Amino acid sequence: MTNLAALPVGTRLADDYRIERVLGAGGFGITYLAEEVPLARMVTIKEYFPVDFAVRDNRQAAQPRSEDCTGDYQWGLERFLDEARTLARFDHPNIVRVYRFFREANSGFIVLHYEDGKSFKAWLKGLGRAPRQHELDRVVPPLLDALALLHASDFLHRDIAPDNIIIRSDGSPVLIDFGSARGDIAQHSRTVSALVKPGYSPYEQYATNARQQGPWTDIYSLGATLYQAVTGKRPPDAPSRMVADEMVPARDAAISSYRPGFLAAIDAALALDITARPRSIDAWRKQLMAPAGKPEPAVEPEPVAPEPAKTPRTAGKSKAKPAAKAKESAEERDAAVPKIIKEAKEAKKAPAKAAVASEAQPPPADVPRRLISEGKVAAIFSEWRARRAEAKAKEPPKPAPAKPAAAPAAAVAAAAVTPSPKANLPVPVPRRAPKPARPKKKRSWRPLLFKAAIGFGVAWLAVAYQNAPRIERQGAGTLSSGTIASYQVGEIKGHKGSVTGVGHSSDGRFVVTTGEDATLKVWQDGGRKLLRSINLDAGKATSLAVGSTRAVTGHKEGRVTLWDLEYGLRVAAFKRNDADIWSVSFAGSPERILAAGNDWKLTLLDARTPVLPVHVFDGHENAVQAVAFSGPRNLIASGGADRTVRTWNAETLAETRVYRGHRDHVVTLAFAPGGRQLASGDLAGNVRIWSMTTRRLERSIQAHKGAATALAYSGDGRWLATAGQDGRVRLWDTTRPRQPRTLTGHTGEVRSLSFAPDGATLASAGVDGTVRLWSTAFMTRSGS
Repeated sequence: MTNLAALPVGTRLADDYRIERVLGAGGFGITYLAEEVPLARMVTIKEYFPVDFAVRDNRQAAQPRSEDCTGDYQWGLERFLDEARTLARFDHPNIVRVYRFFREANSGFIVLHYEDGKSFKAWLKGLGRAPRQHELDRVVPPLLDALALLHASDFLHRDIAPDNIIIRSDGSPVLIDFGSARGDIAQHSRTVSALVKPGYSPYEQYATNARQQGPWTDIYSLGATLYQAVTGKRPPDAPSRMVADEMVPARDAAISSYRPGFLAAIDAALALDITARPRSIDAWRKQLMAPAGKPEPAVEPEPVAPEPAKTPRTAGKSKAKPAAKAKESAEERDAAVPKIIKEAKEAKKAPAKAAVASEAQPPPADVPRRLISEGKVAAIFSEWRARRAEAKAKEPPKPAPAKPAAAPAAAVAAAAVTPSPKANLPVPVPRRAPKPARPKKKRSWRPLLFKAAIGFGVAWLAVAYQNAPRIERQGAGTLSSGTIASYQVGEIKGHKGSVTGVGHSSDGRFVVTTGEDATLKVWQDGGRKLLRSINLDAGKATSLAVGSTRAVTGHKEGRVTLWDLEYGLRVAAFKRNDADIWSVSFAGSPERILAAGNDWKLTLLDARTPVLPVHVFDGHENAVQAVAFSGPRNLIASGGADRTVRTWNAETLAETRVYRGHRDHVVTLAFAPGGRQLASGDLAGNVRIWSMTTRRLERSIQAHKGAATALAYSGDGRWLATAGQDGRVRLWDTTRPRQPRTLTGHTGEVRSLSFAPDGATLASAGVDGTVRLWSTAFMTRSGS
């Protein structure tokens, strides 16, 4: 579960700005899309909100997390506003424009021009291939100009990465999301690791002071960004390279054709030793943009798709031209596309050949695709057609059907080949004798009308009965199918402050809870008896997953811990980096764990090798905030701040599907038993149910006012429980669109849900410090 401390949608700032949605969130601030109401335009607003030492009060105002954090908070606020003043001085088309900045609610806000485009990362992905040299030559020079202006004013960007460069619709780039103030704040508060981006930050940015940083720091980051573009992979992170530099140079790893000097300049920018890097943008530009000594025209003929059904006449209409006039011998392997086009043009002049070729069938399956790519298509098809025509001629004529006028196949073929004006005349076909008509019975309509009336009456009664709220009273609990209902059978209180997570062990022996008080508690007898309480040395848990005898907790600063529930012992601890963990899940075994992080990555961990992750899934374009696993389908699902849901094959570790449609961050996921369905919920309260069989959206539900915070399926997969920021728990019948059952009782946000393995109870955990247990017996009684 994710709980971003963002201002609610609709919040007014400085009387002029209305927040529309969250664009992104990091360790030091939150970025919003907002409307400037008086001018009726969209703007970007950055809020100062360092999550390590800031919280919100009941009025949504920011304040230091504790008295010890007050100094760091105020110092960082001043640096944040100083950066706004500095950026406002720059008027450059490739540097994001600052409109204004102001203080409000004990925080700082910067209003920026809204750049409507794609991030460089999304732009690269949208190409579907490596960018061409001329495409990069259009992007790089404006960025160099912008950086040169910044450096001339003794200012560094300090956070250049593919996600901090926007490519506008006209193809021009713009630098956004400067990290200079964040760097100062990080160094002042000793949280530098929250600033660096693995792969893009040079080694000097990992230091606790900025004495070794300079223009060469931004040059390294932009060089790493270009390395990602030309190789398809980001460089290894700088600390790993310091231990063992396994980075493949760009000149060897490039997956397309680029100027040698361009690749050499990228390698120079990525030197670990700062003295080996270019010292200024101007010095680097000379190498990066230097023209090649003898430019060779890059002739890249379009690949010929194997479409044998086209006739030579159709192929002759191709606009492709020969790339060279050199003679080609019959033995040459690269016969090339122009030869095919030439043969097609010659075939165009031979109507008889064209007519025969028009009956061509797809080539045999044993034709290697390699030969198609090597330009031998024409020769293969010519030989194949000759063989097929010869075989067809030897075939005995098929017995004619019962129709007396059916012409023999050979005669039809001859008519098609012979250029005779009579060939197109229709062949007369004698009509069959009509069948004798059967006498029609006279039908009486009176019984049919009587049956229809009875059916209509029964259907009306059934619908009326179904739509009427069904009310049952048992003790003090009241259940209503159409309106808000309460059917609580128990309550667990044991934490000081909010309860952040709840889960049942798969064998039903334990109920496990985590709280704001940084403890994990194990309960027996359905929550009636506390078995043990474990202090979480990594701090309060941001997420919880429970297996049979083990539980895993996710924490801030990238910490993940595996616990033994029977003995209360820590089994393993993981930490890949300092990015906050938002969601965890077991991945098919008690040792394998999935962790979704604020670093845009999903990580697969194994308790047997806790030092290094098994795999890092890279695909999301913002923080990964939810993860789920389906054992029967061996499928992993992840959702994030990029508003997408992605599925991954747990065996091959490859991405299998991207589901789009959410309008806000996807913060919770749940697989139905058997993996037939996947439910996803977002910060706008929308829940979507996806079919894993058809890979399509089955249903979209506006489940809650505010965020949908948790999801859980019943054991039979029929009922989906949703929890929300509005304090409601709702139960939806996934088999048909009915009114949900709504369970009330919590005061404030409900953060976590869990069905008992036997399906008898549903547990919900809330910020009111309680875990409420609800009977699910009504689902079986009213579910028929």
